[in-house]
Amino acid sequence: MHTINNFRHKKINDKYFVTTDHGSYCILSADELSKLKQDNIDEDLRLKLEEKEIVLNDDNINEAIRLTRNRNSFLYSGTSLHIVVVTLRCNMNCIYCHASAKSPDKKEFDMDKETAKKTVDFIFQSPSKRLTIEFQGGEPLLNWDVVKFIIEYSKEKNKDEKKNMNISMVTNMTKMDEEKMNFLIGQNVDVCTSLDGPKELHDYNRKFIHGSSYDHAVKWIKKFNDEYKKKSIENKRVNALVTLTRKSLQYPKEIVDEYVKLGIKDVHLRFLNNLGVAKHAWNNLNYSVENYLDFWKKAVSYIDELNKQGIEINERMASIMINKINNETDPNYLDLRSPCGAAIGQLAYNFNGNIYTCDEARMLDEDLFLLGTIDDKYKDVVSCDKACAVVSSSINDQYMCDNCAYKPYCGICPVCNYEEQGSVIGKISETDRCKIYMEQFNWVVENKFMEAENFK
Repeated sequence: MHTINNFRHKKINDKYFVTTDHGSYCILSADELSKLKQDNIDEDLRLKLEEKEIVLNDDNINEAIRLTRNRNSFLYSGTSLHIVVVTLRCNMNCIYCHASAKSPDKKEFDMDKETAKKTVDFIFQSPSKRLTIEFQGGEPLLNWDVVKFIIEYSKEKNKDEKKNMNISMVTNMTKMDEEKMNFLIGQNVDVCTSLDGPKELHDYNRKFIHGSSYDHAVKWIKKFNDEYKKKSIENKRVNALVTLTRKSLQYPKEIVDEYVKLGIKDVHLRFLNNLGVAKHAWNNLNYSVENYLDFWKKAVSYIDELNKQGIEINERMASIMINKINNETDPNYLDLRSPCGAAIGQLAYNFNGNIYTCDEARMLDEDLFLLGTIDDKYKDVVSCDKACAVVSSSINDQYMCDNCAYKPYCGICPVCNYEEQGSVIGKISETDRCKIYMEQFNWVVENKFMEAENFK
């Protein structure tokens, strides 16, 4: 006796990519899919489908249960990513700024040490065994004393708490110096900066009145990496983030080459979000889904060519999607999860102690996603009605998602839905985000899974 598990399928060329709720997949011919639908399964096909728990029996049902539990294990761990905005001030004028940054003289937008201490105390209320404290801004280095305080206080506190704690910082590098660099390296803080591509493009996107922001970024990427090498610190390099404007789409190869030149192993070619200052300048920045996907496919195809030449570089979204399809546990990329990372995976702490569901949520010009403050209890913040509503709205169980083969690997963003359609519960198939993810999954499956199947 056997039972056919719930499955979905997507046609890619002349084959079908078939998936289950727990993320197992199988590639079938049209004839094999027809037999599966009719429950007219011969012996060879039955063995193939049982191996992937698409056909269930007494021998594999416990494995299907185990895989379901593993894929959703993040639901039971507590909030692990904590974004701390130590200041809204910034000394740059990026044309796409998401954070609605304030001018450098507006110190009233800095977090003070009392708020910083309460923020760390709140963070440690999370039951998660793993904690990441990530400094965002504004530009965090403009409030360096509070950054240092949080690093030192959280490490002291963790001597008793014994969490698996990681600290990271996103900085434009313009206020970096030797003393700060040595402190961050000594404290094992991961450092990430922005690098939008070659100098002309980077400086166009990321305007800095005191010279070239590109020169600062490249200088300190090299200095940090040289210092890691000098100190024999393995598996540690400065990471970088790309933000793509309309102008950026002209340079798929050049952007990748810039990352290769600096020895950065991952490039995340992200679609531009309509948040913060970017919202007000949108008509000069934006681009169509089709133009973005054309750029993305050219870039990842070029990366494939480089990989075949022995050059190590990955496009991060493609890597995440491959990881999600191949592995039984979720890689915990919070934007591509169901439910998403809002509240239960990530919280964002503004300079004044306000707590938001996520980093994107605090960038809105309103407090729709405001959950509470650091004076509240963690349990009350993540279980309040608003948090539960946001989490519920990010579960991809609506009709359009439920018929998609990529459902086990995908996720919904209530903040993006709200910005694009005016509701946290969006018409998903009509969103740019869904159209982009659909095509990216199609490319990944066709080029990384179908192609591999053809060589068997």
